[in-house]
Amino acid sequence: MAMKQPGPVFTIQPAAPAKPGWWQSHRHQVVGLVALVVGFVIGQNGTDAPAAINTPPASTAPAGSATPSTP
Repeated sequence: MAMKQPGPVFTIQPAAPAKPGWWQSHRHQVVGLVALVVGFVIGQNGTDAPAAINTPPASTAPAGSATPSTP
């Protein structure tokens, strides 16, 4: 004759943890992408500085002719 196991046959097991939703799984990627887009927009549109000023060189004479020659 087979021995009976002591105790109940079925036990209550704790429920498996809920699978995280899409937002919980991907929020770090969404926040990173939004930060990149905002940084790009600020970098493209946020400058109020004037355009670079093209200044002529200090001297337009060729090198070695700084003093006029005397006859």
